[in-house]
Amino acid sequence: MSRAVSVAARTIASIPARTAIDTWNVIVDLIDPHDRSNTRRELTAIAGVACSLITDETLMDDALVVYGSGPRTRIYTVHGDDAVAGDGVREDALSFDPTGGDWRISVPCLPEDLPWVQRSLARASSRVQARALGEAVSGEQDEDDRKAAGSSRPSSSILEVDLDAFLSR
Repeated sequence: MSRAVSVAARTIASIPARTAIDTWNVIVDLIDPHDRSNTRRELTAIAGVACSLITDETLMDDALVVYGSGPRTRIYTVHGDDAVAGDGVREDALSFDPTGGDWRISVPCLPEDLPWVQRSLARASSRVQARALGEAVSGEQDEDDRKAAGSSRPSSSILEVDLDAFLSR
């Protein structure tokens, strides 16, 4: 039996088109569009760490991954001239709530920053964790397969649907 995983991906224009905090606010609005939610408060509490990661450009080729009860959501950032021109940017709303139910977020960071980032995130959130840049999110085989093929970014927002399993019900 094959394991089908739907994955949505978005790419956000960042520095210099936006500041790091403006980039983080776009990401928060995308993954939690509900004003005054507990999720939004938790994501706001980690804004300083998130801005550091955005400034380090860790989300360019290694996604922030939201996972839990729905499809995995990967968020990338675009920097420099591409951010200004909007090349490769896809910021449209998601058709589902990635932080609905039991959710988690995994963020990439530079290996030398991992200890302080993990400590900082642990103080502010039990749901957001850091991983070293290039390290797969726990249980994410498809990420490893894309990297081996030379591409870390998905080519479309839905990567895989197991039609046999879908149609057999």
